[in-house]
Amino acid sequence: MPRQLLDNVYRMSNTELIGLAKNRFVPCDLQLAVAKTDYRRAHLYLCENTGLSIKTRDYLWSDECNSGYSLKATMLACGQYSENPEKYVEFYDRYEQTMWSRSPWRMGHALFGHYYYRTENTTGTPTKLLHRVYDQRLKPELEKCTLHGYYPQYYLERLARHPNVDLNLAIKLSQSGVDKVQRIGFERIVELSK
Repeated sequence: MPRQLLDNVYRMSNTELIGLAKNRFVPCDLQLAVAKTDYRRAHLYLCENTGLSIKTRDYLWSDECNSGYSLKATMLACGQYSENPEKYVEFYDRYEQTMWSRSPWRMGHALFGHYYYRTENTTGTPTKLLHRVYDQRLKPELEKCTLHGYYPQYYLERLARHPNVDLNLAIKLSQSGVDKVQRIGFERIVELSK
C-alpha cells in the first residue's frame, strides 16, 4: 500500500472514507486511520466490514473512539465479537436500561443478529445471557415486556431461534403462552433432545 494513501486519510472526502471503510481488503493500518477520523458514518461501515481487523475492531469498541452503544451494537449484530461471549455480557450490563427504553430494536440486533447483515442468529450471545434477557425482559407475563410499542413476540421468536438456546430455555419458551414461540420452543426441545 502506498504510504501516500495512509498519510492523506485526513484530507479525504466522506465518499472516499466510506469507500475505504466498506472495502474488506484494506489493511489494518488504513482501517485504523479511517477509524481515527471523526466521520461517524465511516465508523459504522467499518463495524459492518467482514474484513475488519482485530486492532481496528477493538479501537472502535473503546470509549476513546465511541462511548455510546450504537457502534458497539452494530459490531455485535455483525458478529465481530462472536468468539468473545463476554463482550455481549459487558455490553448488556452497561447499556441494558438505556437500550431497552430508547432503542429495543438495536438491542435485539446486537443480541440476536440482524437479517440485513446476514448474521441472524449467528451472534455469540451466551446462553446465560439469553436466560437473563428472557427472565427479566421478554417473559410474556412481565409488565415491562411492552418495549415501547415494539412487538415483544418478534424478539421472543428471534430469541427462540438463537443457536445458543439450551434445553432449559427451550422448555421455558415452550410454556410462554405465545403460540408461535411455544411451537419454536417445542421444536428446539426435540432438536436438543436428540
